[in-house]
Amino acid sequence: MRIFRQSPKPKTALLKGLMRHSLAGAMLGAVALLAACQPVSMSGPGFGTSNNTLGQPAVLAQPTGEVLGSGSVRVALLTPSSAQGFFGQTGVAIRNATAMALEDYSSADLQVIVKDVGTGATAATDQAGRALAEGAQLVIGPLRSSSVKQAGLVLKPAGVPMIAFTTDTGAAARGVYLINFSPENDVESILSYAASKGKRSLAAMLPSTPYGSVVEAALRQYAARFGIRVVTIEKYKAGSQPDPFDLQKAAEQIAQIKGQVDTLFIPEASAAISAAQLLAGQGVRANSVTYLGSSQWDKPEILREPMLKGAWFPASPTSLRNDKGQIIGFEAFANRYASKYGQQPPRVAALAYDSIVLTATLVALAGERRFAHETLTGPQGFIGFGDGFFRFRSDGTSQRSLAIMEIASGSSRIIQDAPMSASGLPK
Repeated sequence: MRIFRQSPKPKTALLKGLMRHSLAGAMLGAVALLAACQPVSMSGPGFGTSNNTLGQPAVLAQPTGEVLGSGSVRVALLTPSSAQGFFGQTGVAIRNATAMALEDYSSADLQVIVKDVGTGATAATDQAGRALAEGAQLVIGPLRSSSVKQAGLVLKPAGVPMIAFTTDTGAAARGVYLINFSPENDVESILSYAASKGKRSLAAMLPSTPYGSVVEAALRQYAARFGIRVVTIEKYKAGSQPDPFDLQKAAEQIAQIKGQVDTLFIPEASAAISAAQLLAGQGVRANSVTYLGSSQWDKPEILREPMLKGAWFPASPTSLRNDKGQIIGFEAFANRYASKYGQQPPRVAALAYDSIVLTATLVALAGERRFAHETLTGPQGFIGFGDGFFRFRSDGTSQRSLAIMEIASGSSRIIQDAPMSASGLPK
């Protein structure tokens, strides 16, 4: 299947095709792009200049480690390929997706130097320093929050931006842009949809964990923005599983104010089924309130739970079409990846693929300002192949396109499509 691949085109013809979409609304300097109200569709290999825009030395160190591609614009990929277990497997998948993107866009004017940050507490710091010495104009990765923060301490003073994969928005900053899905995205999307359907009062059950704290802060922020009153937030202890006694207490507290709320928000998937059953025992059922979840809810066991029938939750799009009619989305990407590498990829692999295609597109269109803050944070955003529409905010966080799903009997259905432009995102 050749969904993403395009045959090489002459530079002039390619740029005419790509420049139907803009990268940024108001770019500094003399760079002007077309169609300033449209998102960039990342749909072609990057052709760019080899201009040195970051004040790097004329003589650069030779790349160390694996090198992918042979273009004139050098970027680095920081990935934990040698780490043990899940992180190492994910690191390999990130590297593979990068290679796949460069094969699909063989004319991209990129050279990616792969740096392993999977070993040692200072690996991210050391490898970020090597990437600078070897002339990287942009860094993609790392994955873990701690590694992103370490690398950022090296890269930010040098003015080299980073597109990182962590979901920890505390690691975001000007120059450190997070491309992954975040808990805050979930909360913004589901509350925006609930408000659009007339929901005005909410109770929540949240874990007493760092995740719960992030969700609570986002819940209070977006509820106020969308005109939803937070009546109560009940907490429960959680380790590998939620504490059943705490869940029972939380259910009893919510039952006392059940007549005051029209929605119940339970973002943690591991608590959703037990909480819904306990609440049903207290007379709180889906026919009297609407349950809201997070993207964690996209699991067969939750979709089969009778007490959650009719609930709404956000989900990243698995199958979409871009403005050219091409099938895109994680499902299509995962099928191609599995065909090439013999196993299903983790979700973040699609983000790595999109990061490379985005980088190639910026090289093709944005000239000397290709990796400038104003270019990366253009309000029109970008359309990725693996995971749809997204845009970077000025603080380094991202706003991603999410669909809204409704639970039926053992399955879910889309009740609001994932938007493919900035105009469809929550305001």
